Amino acid sequence: MIAAEYGYEVLPGVAVDTPGVDDVLRRRERGLRWGVGALTAEALLLVAALSLAGPNSAAGVVAAACLAPVIAVTAGLTLLWRRARRRERLVVSTYGWQVWPVRTQDVRVVDAEGQRVRGRRWGTDGRVVLLQPDGRSHCSFPVPADGWDGPRPQGTRPADRVWFAGDTRFGGMVAEPGGLPFRYVVRATPGKRRGTQAEDELARRAGLMPRNRRP
Repeated sequence: MIAAEYGYEVLPGVAVDTPGVDDVLRRRERGLRWGVGALTAEALLLVAALSLAGPNSAAGVVAAACLAPVIAVTAGLTLLWRRARRRERLVVSTYGWQVWPVRTQDVRVVDAEGQRVRGRRWGTDGRVVLLQPDGRSHCSFPVPADGWDGPRPQGTRPADRVWFAGDTRFGGMVAEPGGLPFRYVVRATPGKRRGTQAEDELARRAGLMPRNRRP
């Protein structure tokens, strides 16, 4: 693990064991019930409409045309929500917290509405930059902004540290020191550093490593 190689603290155990983390995950996972409930209600409504009007009647065709897209959207959103929650739990159940020095800064990124330079349009975007021991950038992630979830910490926390659970080549969970609140982050472009066999195995287990990634 690169954090250990840098001499940074890696906390024992896995991140989900941190008090409060599992509670937040369970609350977020309960949101899946709303999606399943809505999907069931919409399907029952369609069946009732077709039963009353007849599947080949004009009213039945109109009902199907109106409800089918709604059911498809609800099903798609429910599936995306389930995948996101599963991804979060996999990460915090696989990795322990790593304590990283950090700074926030604007970096140059490709932006369709940015200024054109040498055939590409560039803009700036805020990033959370994880630092190497010499102060240079190791990698960066989008600033979590309003995506933090969990109770706010009591008292002051160091502004130059974050807790990170994951693989810095791909992404993971960023948290304020203490483990809460947290936010899932992902790198726009996976890092090029070659990991060890153990790192690659953890990344695959957590669902972080792209399937087309070569060891």
